[in-house]
Amino acid sequence: MSEMVEMPRKDVPPPLELVKARIEEALPPDVRGQVEAGELALIDTREPDRFEKGRIAGAVNVPAGVNGVNSHSEDFAAAVADAAGEKPVLLYCGTGNRSARAADALVNEHGVAGARSLIGGIKLWDDLGFPVEGSVELADEDQPEEAED
Repeated sequence: MSEMVEMPRKDVPPPLELVKARIEEALPPDVRGQVEAGELALIDTREPDRFEKGRIAGAVNVPAGVNGVNSHSEDFAAAVADAAGEKPVLLYCGTGNRSARAADALVNEHGVAGARSLIGGIKLWDDLGFPVEGSVELADEDQPEEAED
């Protein structure tokens, strides 16, 4: 008789490595031209206060919540679909983690084919010298984890 494998709880998000393994991600230099030409539906998944302080030009704010918790709702998927129209979806956040979870939910729960996450988020975009409107400030949940000594 085989052993019963316990599935993870639905209220606990899967490890980020698993999420990133099952989605498409894009490097800023690879999509900059499309972003600046308005060829992509650019969705900022950060909270509204961060979006107001600074954003990539042309982005629409559809908050995904901490750890992408809101991205599992039908309202989130509908708001992204409304903002995207017929354009391919590119999501970003502060550092690329929340937007990866949101892309995973869109593709694997809501059937939004081809939704991608921007690697490194707005922080990497800005660090590369690409244009932003306003200034980039990371929220606490977007701060990189500190390595232990």
